[in-house]
Amino acid sequence: MTSETVRLVDSHAHDRPFSHASIVGPWIFTKGTAGYNPVTGEFPPDIREQTAQCMKNLAEILRECGATFADVVKVNVYLVDVGDYDAVNEIYLKAMEGHKPARCCVGVPALPSPNENMKIEMIAYKEGRSEK
Repeated sequence: MTSETVRLVDSHAHDRPFSHASIVGPWIFTKGTAGYNPVTGEFPPDIREQTAQCMKNLAEILRECGATFADVVKVNVYLVDVGDYDAVNEIYLKAMEGHKPARCCVGVPALPSPNENMKIEMIAYKEGRSEK
């Protein structure tokens, strides 16, 4: 089985040492994605805004892979402040439109950017996805 990587060209992260997603057969693995503006790399100050932007970023990554949130089977959420759990869930649930894949949420002491308060990574399964 072959694998491929997906890198979004218009992202501020184009020169970073990672891909936005790795694809192996029908499986899609996104990078840990934060709520930054993909062009400027800046983070909104509010956790709800960061979560909404994070979900937009993930939707774009999945779209580039030929998938949607409906194809997601596993989610990992990382929060610097677990007190943000309810606010993150509020936005996450709206974006997922009722789809509730298996999920883990953990508190972490810090994330790489000082303004980064949350991060989400996803695993999706896209049946019938053709290999390139």
